[in-house]
Amino acid sequence: MQCSSVGIIGLGLIGGSIGKRLHQCDWAEHVLGWDRDEHVVGRALASAVITEACRPEEMVQEVDLLILATPPSQMVNLSQRIAPCADEKLKAVTDTASTKHSLSRELSVIWKERYVGLHPMAGKEKGGIDNASADLFAGAVCALVPTAHSSNKAVELAKDLICALGSHPVIVSSEEHDEIVAVTSHLPMFLATALAALAGTRASQQEELPKFVAGGFRDTTRVASCPPWLIADVWETNKGFISQAIKDFMDILSEMSKMDPKELLKFAANAKESRDALLAQRGETNDRN
Repeated sequence: MQCSSVGIIGLGLIGGSIGKRLHQCDWAEHVLGWDRDEHVVGRALASAVITEACRPEEMVQEVDLLILATPPSQMVNLSQRIAPCADEKLKAVTDTASTKHSLSRELSVIWKERYVGLHPMAGKEKGGIDNASADLFAGAVCALVPTAHSSNKAVELAKDLICALGSHPVIVSSEEHDEIVAVTSHLPMFLATALAALAGTRASQQEELPKFVAGGFRDTTRVASCPPWLIADVWETNKGFISQAIKDFMDILSEMSKMDPKELLKFAANAKESRDALLAQRGETNDRN
């Protein structure tokens, strides 16, 4: 189903990539956009991310679908400000935040049956509109997180958006979503950040250390280059599940530290099999990862 008009608030990596993709596939006739940085709005117009710049208060009167792609910490206050301005034309409101349980409760109260959550499982360690890409979401899974109040119309429109982005919708509850991504998305950010911090401390003591930074370190710490506000936001909104994931991980490291070489060989072999199986279940191979 094609959408007449879409509004995107927040034109960084995710919002910008959504706009580029919608232009490319002609799913929406009009893509309106806004960002609090006027320079970013100008870049979005110049690079065909949006067709028209529009302030949020006016946007909710013009679009069928509204996408909140700001940092999660801004979404509730923004919604409280603009929801009273919404026209009946607005059928669905969604967000791209990587945590859902607490945020979806608040947004559902504000937007009621129009709200349904999304979380595209795709991204880059470097944010900003200059890193936006029309194919960012191609082949990725996108969580579709309806609430008890989400209308069928809102859910279907959000699902159509996911397909237009080239992604695969998977419907999950907000709590299940947050528990899963605590392990698959949030914990990797914490581990990468901790390893980068450790290496930084050691580098101040061992001046030759930077010369030995190779592929393994770069791959393992890649997501430590994400915007710092992101790790703070996911901690604020998913602290419980992330804390448990950190504890479980530390328990595993503690067990590994006590193993003899034969035990560690068996453990590493099982871990390799687990990784291979996880990637195979989502259609990937070791050649890609």
